[in-house]
Order: sequence, then C-alpha cells, then structure tokens
Amino acid sequence: MYKSPSPSSLLPTAGASGSSSPTFRSNNTVVGRILKSRISRTIFMTYVGFCALFTMKHILTYESRPQTTVYPHYELERTYDAVSELSSGTILSKMFTFTSPDITDNIQPFFIRSESTPQPDEITLATFVQQDELSELIKLVEHFPGPISAVLHVDHPTDEPGALNPITRLHTMRNSNPKIRNQVDIHLITTPQTHRRPASTTVQQQSNLHRNLARFFARSDFVLLLDADGSLPATDVAKSFKENPQWMDKLRTGNVFVLPGFNVSMAAPTSDDDESEEDTGLVPVLKANELPSDKDSLLELIHEGQVVLSEKTWKRTIRNVNFNTWATHTKLSAIQNYDPFFGPSVIIRRDKMLWCPERFGDNQAACLFELYLSGADFWVLPEDFTINGGERKEIVISEREKTINTRLYQKFHEESCLKHARAFYAAGEWDSDRARHCRISCQKVLAVWVQVIRQA
Repeated sequence: MYKSPSPSSLLPTAGASGSSSPTFRSNNTVVGRILKSRISRTIFMTYVGFCALFTMKHILTYESRPQTTVYPHYELERTYDAVSELSSGTILSKMFTFTSPDITDNIQPFFIRSESTPQPDEITLATFVQQDELSELIKLVEHFPGPISAVLHVDHPTDEPGALNPITRLHTMRNSNPKIRNQVDIHLITTPQTHRRPASTTVQQQSNLHRNLARFFARSDFVLLLDADGSLPATDVAKSFKENPQWMDKLRTGNVFVLPGFNVSMAAPTSDDDESEEDTGLVPVLKANELPSDKDSLLELIHEGQVVLSEKTWKRTIRNVNFNTWATHTKLSAIQNYDPFFGPSVIIRRDKMLWCPERFGDNQAACLFELYLSGADFWVLPEDFTINGGERKEIVISEREKTINTRLYQKFHEESCLKHARAFYAAGEWDSDRARHCRISCQKVLAVWVQVIRQA
C-alpha cells in the first residue's frame, strides 16, 4: 500500500558535515548574481517602462488619427449574412492589401453618383483625375458619351490660403454641366493630414490603386482604362463594338482591345499664343477644337507632321502596333512581339481579369503584362484611337526613383513569369495555346531558372 511521504522527508537533507543548507545553491551561480545585480534590475525596469510608453503612444495615435467626417460616407452593401459588422474601410483594406489603411479608411466610393444607370453591356471609361486638373472632367464628357467612373484624390480637402476647395469646384462643375451629372461617378480619396506634403513636393501618384478603384466601382461589365496623362478617346468606341458584335464575344472571353495612342506635335510659341503657354517653351500645334475625331483626318494630320504616333510606354517607346498595318487595314490586328513596357489605353472586362499590382505607384504596363502572360490576346482596334493634346504636364521623378522603379519592375517581370508558368504547369496547360504568351515572353527567364535549379 502506497504511503505518502511526510512533510519532513521533502526537506533538503544535511550533507556529510551535518550542514542543513540545500544541495543546489542558486545564489552562488552566475545567473543568480546577474539577476540580483542592481544594474540588471535597472535595465530591465527601464525596458519595461519603454515598452509600456511605446504601446501607449501607438494606441493614442491610432485613436486620435484624423477621420474623414467632412463628406457623407458611402457604405458598401454586403451580399452575405454575417454576425460581425465590417466598415467600408476594413473591407477596402482587405481588398487592397498593398495600400496603407490610412488611405483605405479615407476612400469614399460613389461620393457623387451619376443620375443615369448604365446598362450591363455598356463600356465605362475608368480613369482618375487630380485635384488641380478637374477641368479634365469637362473634356472627358465632351469626348466620351458613355458612363465614366473617375477617382478623385484630394490632398487638401478644406480651404487653404491661396487655394480653392476642390470639392467646392467639383460641385460647381457638376451643377453647371448636365453631362457631368448624367455620366460621371466620382469616387473620392482624401489624404489623411498625417500623410500630406507641401504643394511644392513632387510625389509619385498611386495611379495603380486609382485604376483598380475606378474599374472595381464601374457599373457596367466592360471598362476602358484611360490614363490620366491628358489622353482623350477621339472616337466612339461603344459604337464600334455595337457595329461589330463579334468583338463583344471576344471581350467576354477575356481578350484585350488596344486603342493606339497619338500625340499632337509641339512647336515653339508664336506671338498669338498666350503668355502662360510661352513659359512652357513649347505649345501644341493644334487647338482643342482642331483635334481629329476620325481615322481619315488623323492620317492626314500625321502626314502633315502635326500628329505623331505615341504608344504609351513606361520606360521607352516600343513599336508594338504596326502603324502601316493599322493605317491601311479595317480589321482587327493582333499585337506582335509584345514588350513588357507596353502600356496603352485598353478595353477589358471589369471582372474576372487580373488587377493592377499596387506595389508600383504608377505603372500601367505592369497591369497589362500579367494579363498577357495569363493568356489574354491583345487586339488593336482598326478605327478607334486616343489623342493627347499636349496640354498636360507629366510628373517628373528623380533619377533615384527611376532606378528603383526599373529594378523593381525587372524583379516583377521575373516573378510574374515564374508565377504564371507554375500555374500553367500545375493545371496541365503548359503546352496549351493559352500558355503560348508565357512560353514565348518568359523563355529567357525560365531558361535561367532551370540552370539555377540544375546547379543547386
């Protein structure tokens, strides 16, 4: 029968000399001496106090961060039942994971909603405007008769000395222009006060986020992604698709339609030009009312040297569109020798297509490159195009930023090739026609990685 030990038996036994001290003496070890050191205790208490103060500072900063309460907020409608309630900012932060929560918390979809409701098969122009370029909205509604989904990013939402309130200007324009009221949805982003910079500071725009937002909140099934560089749709692309229903079938199956881009030539100002234009050094040779609106007039202006081909690229000019073929043909032509830096205006499906990578501030070519690798065919529209009147100034970034962007995009190129190649191989489609773009465009990248794997 088990007998529990008496309490006295649990006490330390005396040594050979009859001493009653324990066998293990932590007081004599190095760790024990360090723990009893006054300096160690002082350092430990200082560290605990610093952690407590640091945590309290972040909690107070989060609780006291500026909230967007100036304008009414549009709450996203949930399409499922759930016990917890998620705010619009939380939903958007999960959708756009590369974007700071300070930005997503200040996104207000449908800040201004158009009075008309687009039909599902319409083409919505998805773009973004800067707070200093609100007049671009007037040009857009004059050149594009369909619905427009535009993102407005406001750095300074309130009146400041010497600056007009962009929201006040926006409401004034909308009240005075029935086309803006009828066509344009505005999705507002207000930069938090903690993230604002002086007006003189040149900051690269978060254009890829703007493109995704404008596309996501478009209310039709198809979108025309138009860059905010001053380019305008010169023709009615919706009419072209209605006259060619087979194009709509291609669009529904995930193909991409390219609008060739053209620029108005620039020349030295004359005595008739405004003084404000003389300060820029060069002025466009054509006025706003002289821009071409059809292919025949465009070709004539190109022959006269007043308009030049300007395929939108991120780094350098690439002749992806064969101009001679485009000028003489009236049918769709496929993009040949696709280059990763190709970034024109395109028409795509609103959903079921890859989104712009938000790791880049402004890189439209990255949006299209992944679409191409995923198997989308690029078709050049034979009669439609965009025209840039040359009145907008491009944001100039430093050489250091250009170097960072170049290296980042090179890594993105390799990463995208490996990602899509792995996806095709895992799905058993590596030898399929859908994977031919990935096989051709990524053969150098894949060849290098095969050698690295073999040597490992």
